[in-house]
Amino acid sequence: MKSIQQIIETVLVDTQPAVLAMIVDIEGSSYRKEGTWMLIQENGVQIGMISGGCLENDLHSHATQLFRTGKAITVQYDLSSEDDLGWGRGAGCNGVVTVLVRDIDENFRNILDSIHKQIQANEPTYFLQSMTDFSQYGCLTSKGHHFGEVQANLTLNFNNLIPFQRKVGQINSGEDSVYFQLIWPQPLLYIIGAGVDARPLARLSENLGYAVHLFDWRSGICDEIYFPTAASIQIGNVSKLLSNVKFSPMDSVVLMTHDFQLDYEIGRHLLEFKLLYFGILGSKKRTKRLFDGKLPNSVHSPVGLSIGADGPEEIAVSIVSELIAVRRGVNS
Repeated sequence: MKSIQQIIETVLVDTQPAVLAMIVDIEGSSYRKEGTWMLIQENGVQIGMISGGCLENDLHSHATQLFRTGKAITVQYDLSSEDDLGWGRGAGCNGVVTVLVRDIDENFRNILDSIHKQIQANEPTYFLQSMTDFSQYGCLTSKGHHFGEVQANLTLNFNNLIPFQRKVGQINSGEDSVYFQLIWPQPLLYIIGAGVDARPLARLSENLGYAVHLFDWRSGICDEIYFPTAASIQIGNVSKLLSNVKFSPMDSVVLMTHDFQLDYEIGRHLLEFKLLYFGILGSKKRTKRLFDGKLPNSVHSPVGLSIGADGPEEIAVSIVSELIAVRRGVNS
């Protein structure tokens, strides 16, 4: 997820020749899934990964033939071969991967700009690509607006979507086959409490694509020195600051102030919202006390997956693991 957003932002800021590689079909198993993007710039910079390293060199070779051409091709890799001469060497996969590789010209950059505007507006959007005519592509927004050249009559919709649900594949439209991919905005993580244990959590979450927002009443520890890549840092009366936040079902919150009275007040306030994830640091017994002896179904406590974590770094790993599980729809 982070790579797709980073790729789009890079393309819109850096206009040097670049090629986009995108997995559009998989038969069997593979290291990455359909909808994975990788950007290759003319200066050799690569953002994202298509595989575990076995396909990237070949894709770079194709990219050098596509820069400035405005063309697109598909490349198919059979990773099922087990002999040393096949693509299966070191791949550890057993599938056939089809990658669409295209030069990013001004027209395609305009489509990426449309998708970026949806991301900035915190709205999901479908990316569309004809698989019979590579010059036909576009996007469909949640408001029903269509951008680009794809004229297919598609039945895609945004009704009853589960936040960050993976929706990617191909759909027939007349004689055409259209690749579609739902692109979600960047997930938001609100960390309430900026103690020492919040630092590794913020760092790991940011590495996985979350925009992290910090809230604390102590300016000495809630500082960009300790959270250099945080999307925002807010210091003051935490309850009052949170009253101005419009939480959505795509948002995640970890409450870790280590202050029982503050957790009591904030925890009850957060129950008013439907959140993707709401975790509270501390024992289940303590959390139950926050809610008069009964643990709400929407609250994860103890926070994080049970991996025997000890110390801030390991606890951060357990929390991030649970965030991933919830985002992927895996019961934890």
